[in-house]
Amino acid sequence: MKHTLPNEGMRRLLSGYRDFFNGNPARKGFCAIHAEQVATKQNPHSMIISCFDSRVCPEAIFNTHDGHVCIHRNMLNQVCERDESMIASLRFALETLKVQNIVILGHSDCNAVQKLRHLEELPAQIRSWLERSHTCYRGSTVDEAVKNNVLDQLAHLRQIPFVSQAVQEGKVNLEGLFFRIHDGGLERFDPAAQTWYTVSTEEENA
Repeated sequence: MKHTLPNEGMRRLLSGYRDFFNGNPARKGFCAIHAEQVATKQNPHSMIISCFDSRVCPEAIFNTHDGHVCIHRNMLNQVCERDESMIASLRFALETLKVQNIVILGHSDCNAVQKLRHLEELPAQIRSWLERSHTCYRGSTVDEAVKNNVLDQLAHLRQIPFVSQAVQEGKVNLEGLFFRIHDGGLERFDPAAQTWYTVSTEEENA
């Protein structure tokens, strides 16, 4: 089944993912040779809200060059209006950088999601952070629970007034993605069909 992509930014993200999956040349890091390309400006097409798991590197997964995406990381991919860093980053990404997409990137074997089952056993600081998420562990498997958390965080995004307004005006697209650490697969949530599907690693416009 062919799935429509909302904009050029998403096309570039998924095209980069296919390069990553198929072992094409890795992204060029920021170094002296390429410094002049981003020294005076940046023009990212997407903001990615990622868990801070060390096995998940959005820049590598989407094979991006410096200046193409901006990343915000925290435990549980949490979107919370009380988190000043998150809100400031979102506003800057939308109003100054004018990103086309805000992506919630969940992943398999997410320890933060698993910890939701036993909050009472956690140190106070971790418990306090996870309790702010307004989500809970629900699903028959960890992967299902992670995907449900991605959907919860997308819902939280829509509850932020300036994000909701940008979505309604067609200025930004919200996306839910799920990265499978064990095999490198990537799944995308289709809101029209209300289901997840595996992103093709072969067809450019799949």
